Amino acid sequence: MQEPVENDEALARRLYAEWDHGRGTSKSALERRTWNDGRSHGRRFDRFILRHLGTRTVTQSKQTGRIRALESQIRSLGRYPVGTEPSEVELQLIQSREACLAALRVWNDPVASFRTGAFSLLFVAAWNGLLLALAIRDGIEWRELNDDGTPLTAGGMDHSVGTRDLVNRTLQGADLAGTRENLRRWIEIRNSVAHRYLPAMDLQVIPYAQAGLLNYEQLLVIEFGQEYSLAEHLSVPLQLSGFRDPNVLRSLKAAQSQLPLDVQTFLSRAESVPRELLADPTYQMRVAFIPVVPPSGRSPDAVAYFVRPDSVPAELADTIDQCVVLTKVVVPKRPEHPAMYVVRAVEERIPYRFTAIDHASAGRFFKIRPSKGEPEGSLDDEYCEYISAVKRYLYNDKWMERLIEQLSTREGFREATGRDPVTRDIQHTDDPGGED
Repeated sequence: MQEPVENDEALARRLYAEWDHGRGTSKSALERRTWNDGRSHGRRFDRFILRHLGTRTVTQSKQTGRIRALESQIRSLGRYPVGTEPSEVELQLIQSREACLAALRVWNDPVASFRTGAFSLLFVAAWNGLLLALAIRDGIEWRELNDDGTPLTAGGMDHSVGTRDLVNRTLQGADLAGTRENLRRWIEIRNSVAHRYLPAMDLQVIPYAQAGLLNYEQLLVIEFGQEYSLAEHLSVPLQLSGFRDPNVLRSLKAAQSQLPLDVQTFLSRAESVPRELLADPTYQMRVAFIPVVPPSGRSPDAVAYFVRPDSVPAELADTIDQCVVLTKVVVPKRPEHPAMYVVRAVEERIPYRFTAIDHASAGRFFKIRPSKGEPEGSLDDEYCEYISAVKRYLYNDKWMERLIEQLSTREGFREATGRDPVTRDIQHTDDPGGED
């Protein structure tokens, strides 16, 4: 009888137990036996355990952590400290971010006419770089192979598989279905219009562009950290179309009717996808701009407020799926830290080991997220927000401070997590690179 295949979490638990905090099998030996990898020297083990168990297997001094965080921010800008060289993953991320920013500059240029074509070329290139970075980091095969299993080369360089194959190899799981389909849609758009002058198509692809950009930013930050975020470079573009001239949309529709038949056929296929996919904001995001004049005549506190689809009033829900409302509101800073960031930050400031499982238990104890078996969603927006598009929670600094206060004593730790705390070994080292 064939033994069942271990999933990643079960494998991580077994490897972690065998390593036993450095008292058991070495990290390098486990890497050679599990992945036939003799070059990582413990780093692959560290990443694998952190990703699937939320447990850090490398300790470092606070000063070392600050230095590495600063170096990471510098590297994200395409610069490198003296004496260091960019890794292949970093090179792919730099190329990816530059391509995405170039795509946005083209899209938001008020005099651009080859907008969809140029955006699709650059945006797919941005995704290609991001997916290559993921594949290289996680040891996923990204190269085209010859029949004998050797890498196919071009000009002396390993030849990468196409973007579609990278999507299938790196973006797995039901929670990324909308992201996968949105990116496949952009690959089709690139192939259909990139070499033709079709400005009338711009209006049609806006929902896919907005959803795709948010997907890209979300994956970039979750997988590689907040320092790679593009959010600080972006703003809501100013609009003219449709606000004053009632004939604008009529003229656009007339222009769209003159699109080549193959492009019209391609666009019509977009409406034949399953209804649940059409309603998924990671596949397409429709936004309506509603101008509002503040009654006081003073400037509003917030320029734009994005209303979630499930909170749109019934009288508006019949005509629009998603809307933007310009209104006078005070918008607090939204939670921005992924769970793994919280786990690492809290563990550094308490005397005990703290894992992702402990973090989830504490969240249920404080009732900011539902009990097991209940639908996922934030129960307390003061501390966290549930991002339904990617099925992940984001947390704020206030939540981390509350955890640190609760978990700093044995009694508080036991109360919040349901288990006895284990004192962590604090080792100060200048090189936390993952040696055995």
